Amino acid sequence: MKLLVTLALVAALGVNAVWSRRRPKQREETCLSGDGSSYRGSVSESVNGHKCLNWDLFENPWGASQGIGNHRYCRNPNHSLMPWCRVRRGRRYSREFCNIPKCPTSVTGVDTELTCGERTERRMHKVVGGSFTPIESHPWVAALFRGRSAFLCGGSLIAPCWVLTAAHCFSNVDVAAARRLSVYLGKSAINATDNHREQRFNVEEVIMHPDFDENTFNNDIALLRIRDAAGRCAVKSAATRTVCLPPARTQLPAGFQCSIAGFGRERYDSWHYSQLLKQAEVKLVSQTKCQSSLYYGDRITGNMICAGSPDWSTDACKGDSGGPLVCEVSGRMFLFGVVSWGDDCAKKNKPGVYAQVTGYNEWIAQQTGLSQFTRGVMYPIK
Repeated sequence: MKLLVTLALVAALGVNAVWSRRRPKQREETCLSGDGSSYRGSVSESVNGHKCLNWDLFENPWGASQGIGNHRYCRNPNHSLMPWCRVRRGRRYSREFCNIPKCPTSVTGVDTELTCGERTERRMHKVVGGSFTPIESHPWVAALFRGRSAFLCGGSLIAPCWVLTAAHCFSNVDVAAARRLSVYLGKSAINATDNHREQRFNVEEVIMHPDFDENTFNNDIALLRIRDAAGRCAVKSAATRTVCLPPARTQLPAGFQCSIAGFGRERYDSWHYSQLLKQAEVKLVSQTKCQSSLYYGDRITGNMICAGSPDWSTDACKGDSGGPLVCEVSGRMFLFGVVSWGDDCAKKNKPGVYAQVTGYNEWIAQQTGLSQFTRGVMYPIK
């Protein structure tokens, strides 16, 4: 009898041990990682200094598994851009983001030609009129400002000290004004500062392509040499990475799906830029189709490529200029285009037009001295 009891106890303990090993343990963090949906810390104040209200004061579609309960701590139950809370502003309630300390990351140092095009976050969040995305989804996106407040254009980090952008962004900028430009990396919102993600740089030099034509937008490409106040270049982090350059003259087939990202206007007639980083999926359009009379005719040169959505619902728009058209190849993101021009935004038969990056590898190498980055060594060999 004692033997049977002993065996029963051992079996029960064994089952409990197996169950404890197999039962998934939800990750809870007291610092910001990714979009902060796993944050369970005690910050209870918004970025604007307003006190958060208790979640139980409102009807919530979320529960304890999303961190919602009888408390007023910042949470991100709906996978928004970052943790938030409800606050009272006068007679109304509103949602405001919270400033959560960022978790330490093991991704540090500087990117090389062998570590380009990698990203730690791929989730895309849908909102009305498009989509917004955390900077970790497009960590090479650069935001160019006049000084520190006036947004100018987008760009792409192609090497720790170099940003690739559009030449037309500087058509009306003299040399003295160029030195007052600022470049931000790791930025998800142009109207807010996130000291845990962002890196700010001064522009040491603007190099416009010598054959840029501001009437036709041919050769609409430029380089920015960047340094911070201490003379350093970009440091690799989850929010700041370099994008890969494809080998010279590489072309992808029509219909290949790529991504665009930036802070541009949501509509052609909009007065304001998007406050949050947005992204969209587009498909490459063949050169023959884009040069047809139904599209742009002879306005498309061999230095340009076209891309748009099949239903003409998404496109780059004013303010996205200089930003990236990236395409995923073998798990890495490669920069194939620089946002240049187009007729209106998301207009039927008028796709976005981009400077074709693979036509400028030699010029980029000559200007930067970084031939190891322009060879596209990480592009898969057929």
